[in-house]
Amino acid sequence: MDLKKHLAFIKTVESGSLTQAAAILNYTQPNISQMISKLEEEYGFPLLIRQRHGVRPTANGLKVLHIMKEIQKNYEKLSETVDNINGLERGEIRLGTVTSVAVKWLPKILREFNVLYPSIKVHLFEGNSTELEEWLKDDQVDAAIGTSHSGKRHFYPLAEDPIVVVMSPQHELAQCETVPLHVMESVKCIVPYPETHFDVLKVLKEEKITPRIAYQIRGDEAIIAMVRNNLGISLLPQLLVNDCDVLIKRLDRYVCRQIGILTARAKETQTPSVQKLIQCIKEWVAIHQASV
Repeated sequence: MDLKKHLAFIKTVESGSLTQAAAILNYTQPNISQMISKLEEEYGFPLLIRQRHGVRPTANGLKVLHIMKEIQKNYEKLSETVDNINGLERGEIRLGTVTSVAVKWLPKILREFNVLYPSIKVHLFEGNSTELEEWLKDDQVDAAIGTSHSGKRHFYPLAEDPIVVVMSPQHELAQCETVPLHVMESVKCIVPYPETHFDVLKVLKEEKITPRIAYQIRGDEAIIAMVRNNLGISLLPQLLVNDCDVLIKRLDRYVCRQIGILTARAKETQTPSVQKLIQCIKEWVAIHQASV
């Protein structure tokens, strides 16, 4: 079994290009093409469909792709385990995260992690909750920090993040101590798209609130900027809006989202480096939870 050929095929499918796969793996494009051609000869069927602007896997190619990824992941776990036994702590981790966690938590967490494990490299991928779920499903990340809404992933709760109302200091509700949810039916609101903050829209749906939508926006920074300019109020997680120069008001009842670690794999099948990072995240949040 030649794992290099497997990796060449995996990276080609993920990038959609023989040239990009070659750049990622530090090979020439003909090298990658030759390795995949040899795999096709060994298996007896085509793995790729060559198109004018790239490549895509055949139906049979997709079937073996998932198995190759499992083999590759198990080999990585074996290599890291052997290194750990020999006193060498090294590896690579692909970590997905929502924006608020990337900005408020991860710089401090990774600083501590780098001190403990300087030879373990962490690659960060920032996205919304829907993207994190997709990346886990497609094995593009090893773990993610965010919220879970599918129930299809392993989920390790970390902290509750209150849902709050944000507004400009010039807004008519600025003097209110708390804000009832039903107010969102009568004042202009700036709301996120479902794939960006499903937790927020879930709250409105459960309470049968139909907000008076002035703008619906995908980007967090754009929502906050429009709120700051008094174009409407918004409902957002507190971790996202702390230190954002907007007025933060509590709802008249406590509502929150649950932030946690998502993985596609059970703990016993994760690589040692992933297990170490997850443990580091848990310990950091347990100590600093009051600042969430």
